Amino acid sequence: MRDMNGGMVRQSPGEGSPSDAERLSQTSESIKSSWERTVEDMRAMAADREEKGFSTLTVVAGDTAPVAPEMGDSDEFGLTFIISGSEVEDFKDSYQGNDFTETGVYQSSQEGHVYIVVECIDMDAKEIIYLTGAYEMRDAPGLVRTATDQETMYSRVKTIDHTEVGVFEHDDASAFFPNPDEFYAYEFSR
Repeated sequence: MRDMNGGMVRQSPGEGSPSDAERLSQTSESIKSSWERTVEDMRAMAADREEKGFSTLTVVAGDTAPVAPEMGDSDEFGLTFIISGSEVEDFKDSYQGNDFTETGVYQSSQEGHVYIVVECIDMDAKEIIYLTGAYEMRDAPGLVRTATDQETMYSRVKTIDHTEVGVFEHDDASAFFPNPDEFYAYEFSR
């Protein structure tokens, strides 16, 4: 996956500091560009796997949320990827009856956002589901702490009404959060 870390905006002498609107506009364009690159990278990974004989399904989440146990009525935790109702049948066709035991995690962060592609692989069936999403780091410290403490992670696929259509268990939380302190820093900046 391409490195999407952005640089600082250089200003010409005498321009002063940018207004909040200018800063927001620059940030919004940067975030949009990073998201577009993430989706492009995911599609390229899927095309590469298809050339190697795998069946793939690419899921671009309409929303992605880091969920920690203290956020709800259950002990559920993980990244929740929200898909549209029109995608549910295709997802179920790829998901049901397969055993996704391998995981690849590709991610980058920029301006407090994480752009992630989770590759869920069933090597025996030669089936791969790609989950693509983005979330804010400031929303994730509780999830990071839970996942690293339990040394496991979950990716949950749900519809907008939170009907769960699939769950992937990943045995390496560090693949999702290689530097937990980057997330914990947000606990102190609120």
